[in-house]
Amino acid sequence: MSPIRSACSYVGAVGNLVIGVPVVYLGVLTAVAASAPSRPGPPPGRPSHRFAILVPAHNEAATIHSLLASLAALDNQDTFTVDVVADNCTDATSAIVRAAGFRAHDRHDPAKPGKGHALNWLLSSLLESDPTWDVVVFLDADTVVEPGFLHALGTRFDLGASAVQGFYGVKDPGTSTATALRYCALACRHHLRPLGRTRLGGSCGLFGNGMAFRRELVADRQWTSHLVEDMELQLQLVHDGILVAYEPEARLAAEMPETLEAAVTQNQRWELGRAQMARAHLPSLARSAMRRGNRRRVAQIDAILDICVPPLSLLAAGVVAVATANLSAALILPSRRTRRDATTSIALAAVLAAHVFTALRLVRAPRSMYVALMGAPKMIVWKLALLAGLTRRQADVDWVRTARNQEMGPR
Repeated sequence: MSPIRSACSYVGAVGNLVIGVPVVYLGVLTAVAASAPSRPGPPPGRPSHRFAILVPAHNEAATIHSLLASLAALDNQDTFTVDVVADNCTDATSAIVRAAGFRAHDRHDPAKPGKGHALNWLLSSLLESDPTWDVVVFLDADTVVEPGFLHALGTRFDLGASAVQGFYGVKDPGTSTATALRYCALACRHHLRPLGRTRLGGSCGLFGNGMAFRRELVADRQWTSHLVEDMELQLQLVHDGILVAYEPEARLAAEMPETLEAAVTQNQRWELGRAQMARAHLPSLARSAMRRGNRRRVAQIDAILDICVPPLSLLAAGVVAVATANLSAALILPSRRTRRDATTSIALAAVLAAHVFTALRLVRAPRSMYVALMGAPKMIVWKLALLAGLTRRQADVDWVRTARNQEMGPR
């Protein structure tokens, strides 16, 4: 083989390997999730748990009405309490909560703003003042929950779970192409992957909204002010041998930015936070997974692989780039190796496409969501530009509340 053909084959094989690891992992999860038997919904009856619902809110007067209305419509109203921490608010959030019949707690500490500090402050108070609840649920203020949400969570705790994540979807996904694409991404990230991961013996993951924990689990833990405090907690639980269960019938949906521009700070926080979690936890997870007699090995290996999966848009860009290069090499410099590399690239692209379409099928997505995938190239270009900018200004990224659609003005 000529040096040029040899070099092309080497580059093609390396490219397939780099994208192949995360794509094959997603392919395995896709196959496992698609073959999972359907589970009936929670049986009728009263939940056997007492829930404390905690909501962090910062100037949410324009959006919190929907959440409060959905909480007022929950089944078995006498089995839960709702406590909203109005964190450094300058609007009528507290008054709106109290008018709806729920408890509001005003917190004013400009030196320590943010979700983590607010939840620690409220949770500490409730642990001391209210001994009746045994499960705490965390919801964001721009969320709506379905009537059977708590009942579904309760059945999962009845099966022995210590931590549970509900199905966290998108509210009003047809509003724009950006929200539709977020719907597609969360169908993969928040439904298909949790189904596959938990069925394989891994941890579902925590997504920051719709999370529930037994009282004893949170009594000696605190939220941090990290950019992705939910992922940090989930990885700490994996280290401790505690797996997060997934309950797809505990359904909730949250508002998502209607434009890509409005999602910049949110995405910067997620991607930088994930990179920081990888640096902080991958070495210790790998060391622990290699120990003999480790009963947590499957969950730890799964957590490692999950961290290593890049954003879906970035992975799609990588698949297209490698496939294009390998197909070009196979056409210009045909050989057994270049044809093999091209065939492998096409197979990986097919696996990634199957991952997305299977996720949409599992969540029973409307036809409009499939059509919205035609806007994916623009999303990929936007995400690549965002990641490129993030590498230059990581120090400027801080936890900033994402602006609500009502606050963005005319578009």
